[in-house]
Amino acid sequence: MTDDIFFMGRKITEGTVIPAGIANITLPLKYTEVRANIIGLLADVKVIQKFQNTMDKNIEAIYVFPLPHESAVNDLEIKIDKRIIKAEVKEREEARKTYEEARDDGRKAGLLEQERPNIFTMSVANVEPGQEIYVTLTYHETVKYEDGEYEFVFPMTITPRYKGDSEISTVSDAEKISPPVAETSQREVNIFVNMNTGFPAGEVKSPSHLLYIEEKGDHIRNIQLAKEGELPNKDFILKYTSTGEKLENSLSFYRKEGKPGTFMLHLTPKFDYGPEEMLKREMIFVLDRSGSMSYGSGVIGPMEQAKAALKSCLRTLRSGDSFNIITFDTFIEQLSTSSLEFNEENLTKAETFIDATTARGGTDIHKAMYSALTMAVNKIYLRQIVFLTDGAVGNEEEILKELQKILGKARIFTFGIGPSVNRYLLDKMAQMGKGTASYIMLDQDIEEVIQKFANQTAFPILCDINLEWKGGKVADLYPSIIPDLYFGQVLYIVGRFYSDGQVTALFKSRTAGGEFNQEFPVKLPEKDEEYPIIETIWARKRIDSLLDREREKPKEKADLRDEIIGIAMKYNLMSPYTSLVAVEKSEGAEGEKKEIITINVPSILPEGLNYDAFSSPPIGGMMGSGMGATMACMSPMPSPMNQSDDSSPMTSMAPPHPLRRRTDSAPGMGGGGLIKVDLLPTERKSFSLLSGVSNLVGDVLDGVKAMVTPKKQESLEQVKMDGLSSEKELFSKGASPTPLYEIQKEVGRTEKSKTGSPVILTSEESETIFKWLIRNQTAHGYFSKDDEMEKKITATSLAVLAFIGQGHTDRTGKFKPQIGKAITNIVNNIDNLSGIPLSLSAWLLCELYNISQKNKEKDSAEKALQKLKDSWKSFKSTSECFFAAIAARTALRAGLIKEGDLPETDRWISSALEGVKEVSTITTLDEFFSSVISLMSGKEEIYKSSMDFWGKYYVSTGPEKGSLHAAWAGNLGVTGAVIFVISWPESKLAGK
Repeated sequence: MTDDIFFMGRKITEGTVIPAGIANITLPLKYTEVRANIIGLLADVKVIQKFQNTMDKNIEAIYVFPLPHESAVNDLEIKIDKRIIKAEVKEREEARKTYEEARDDGRKAGLLEQERPNIFTMSVANVEPGQEIYVTLTYHETVKYEDGEYEFVFPMTITPRYKGDSEISTVSDAEKISPPVAETSQREVNIFVNMNTGFPAGEVKSPSHLLYIEEKGDHIRNIQLAKEGELPNKDFILKYTSTGEKLENSLSFYRKEGKPGTFMLHLTPKFDYGPEEMLKREMIFVLDRSGSMSYGSGVIGPMEQAKAALKSCLRTLRSGDSFNIITFDTFIEQLSTSSLEFNEENLTKAETFIDATTARGGTDIHKAMYSALTMAVNKIYLRQIVFLTDGAVGNEEEILKELQKILGKARIFTFGIGPSVNRYLLDKMAQMGKGTASYIMLDQDIEEVIQKFANQTAFPILCDINLEWKGGKVADLYPSIIPDLYFGQVLYIVGRFYSDGQVTALFKSRTAGGEFNQEFPVKLPEKDEEYPIIETIWARKRIDSLLDREREKPKEKADLRDEIIGIAMKYNLMSPYTSLVAVEKSEGAEGEKKEIITINVPSILPEGLNYDAFSSPPIGGMMGSGMGATMACMSPMPSPMNQSDDSSPMTSMAPPHPLRRRTDSAPGMGGGGLIKVDLLPTERKSFSLLSGVSNLVGDVLDGVKAMVTPKKQESLEQVKMDGLSSEKELFSKGASPTPLYEIQKEVGRTEKSKTGSPVILTSEESETIFKWLIRNQTAHGYFSKDDEMEKKITATSLAVLAFIGQGHTDRTGKFKPQIGKAITNIVNNIDNLSGIPLSLSAWLLCELYNISQKNKEKDSAEKALQKLKDSWKSFKSTSECFFAAIAARTALRAGLIKEGDLPETDRWISSALEGVKEVSTITTLDEFFSSVISLMSGKEEIYKSSMDFWGKYYVSTGPEKGSLHAAWAGNLGVTGAVIFVISWPESKLAGK
């Protein structure tokens, strides 16, 4: 028999407060360990869960937990003392029956069931009093690669899912994906990654956790969590790069002799993404303001991060684009009844609307999706819909079915925001909508993610992609419909082959400019057994494809179900219709049946989320838990209000968000203190290798945490240790100059500088200033808000020259869309310019041609040079002559003019440099130009004096951090001009 434990009418779970009289009740899951082996682009992962019974009766532990949604789960075993019970795959109903019979007979048993592609349930029966049981599951997956960076993700907890309140949004099996929620936990997690990249590894980092990294040669890194006692309350994310060339093409095989083979292909089409291909877009931003996005124990919550991301996304739009904003919980609000032109006025209106948004209510994505996709369509625009959400819903399949019905030609992009998001839903929405999915942690710097998004949405895609094979028999390719490719992405395909020898892969696609085709030679092997994982991954992809077809063709469900079961049984795989079950074999007579207590192990509340938004109601209150209970408390909301295009942003009419809850726990820990538990033997061994080093690291990190703000504690630090031969060597005076550890953190200002004292600027501040400029670029693309066009062009040209000098153009680097907007404005105004603004613009356009050697840039540069030639005799002042000569010198180096075409160039430059001096005061634009000429002389003492001078005007803290304030121009214009000065020593401009 099975009994749940109740106290005063409430089921006892890990999150339940238990009176002292029954304090002997503790929870069975004590520890989780993850061991991942990454070889090339393949990951082989084992998850070990330690269960322990401290009660005086047998227990059954039921634990709902996440795994990567593309993982191929194919093994399960239970270890009891020295005994190992291996699992076998069975149809779901049969596996459940086998497990329950063993449980009721008093035998040890384990059952692993798939509730969603990324949610699984582990049931372990008949753990005896005092007994420890280790459950190990194994899965395989591929490492994600995009834009030169590799990423491995392991999810560790589940954001409580919205259960719905309508026919479409209601979740029929909510109890299977809704474990009780605990604010904190006694259990710990450790993660070990053994990485053999196959190439010289570059930077290894984690935006989610502090790492210990041991280097073993160029290709191998042994990685683990640096902190003991980590809670599994946020996704683990590992990112790494190569120090060599970026991945272009990668092909791996698995084939037994005489059998069909399997291949995995990563292919990078050699396509030049140019700014001339940009399209007009209508971007509809859909912002999740539900309770799961609300503020918790951290300083930055999902809502705050989502709002910041949305504001940054808006700044990536271009003149000619239009936009709208929809916010949703259980109800919908819109910025405007129809999309607005992207300009400064509407940008201000949008930011005010965003600032007024707060988190509350349920996550009804379907209503928001329907609202966005059924808005009136303007056919001259490409519609792109951007969801910013944690995806905390349980009705994923219903949402995807509805999306399929109403999608039309719109593109879907998703931003997953928070410590534990529903990557399955967001990836699948982006896949169906031919867009991309991006993810942002709570304390993560959003700039890099937003720029990747901006580059992907602003530049053309390769669409209508097809891969044909000449000279061989290749079939069963997945994905069966190849998705469109965006900037920085690679084509990823798995398939089967039935021949061998040399074949040709023909890549066909379409761009905005016409067809794009490319051929790749491939040699198919007769035998290659190096990567058996590939076959398992192919089988999982085939199952995924059949499940997609099941959603599209519900009438074929029965046949498709049988096919899925057949594949899963053949390759020993988990699926919605198959489970892994491990049962202790009975020996002799039937064992004695004992009373068994069932305990549901709760999910830990993701870090930074509001516990009150998910906790169960008080005894005697309304029934239900999680978001459903929270929503039921809310008063009705009036019908959604819309506003006309010229109205001011509407005030929110929805009920207020749940009360914010203050905790006394350590920041970032989700509330409560840590309870030390026994660690697995492998974990003890790992930390014993570090000996005294782990204590030293702990002391250092504690010291760092005491100095930085709570919201940065987890994200500002990365510890990296080089493998040293002994503990003694670590502390010897003659140790290697290589640091024992490096703590990478955001550059902070001293207390003195915060009070207004000058900051000594260095080139290190330039990155902060560049980011501030990007965030504050005007809607029309200028780096100045001056009313006078020539001043506006001057500041913008200097800023763009600074960006170009650091490798950022409209074709290369991080900020392509924003630089593209600025360049367009400069080109469009060339005919109206004179003096220094004309010279700076011509210099800039010649630099761009020198880099790209493209006709478009050549045409723009030649247009500017002709204007410069026509104005050559009008340059009179030292500054005018100097910058005109620099533009001419750059044109000469780019091959756009010949020596002598523009006379006196060298004399103008040398004459200007004769009068250089250190900077002492700047009150006018002319004095600023004189200071720039002095700086360009290359004299170190002048550069130092310039940095000392501008340090007085640098804003080092607060929302304006990274800007400079001066009297002779507005903040944006000053900052745009001065970044040219600050970044000059590192600049790679041809005119330098």
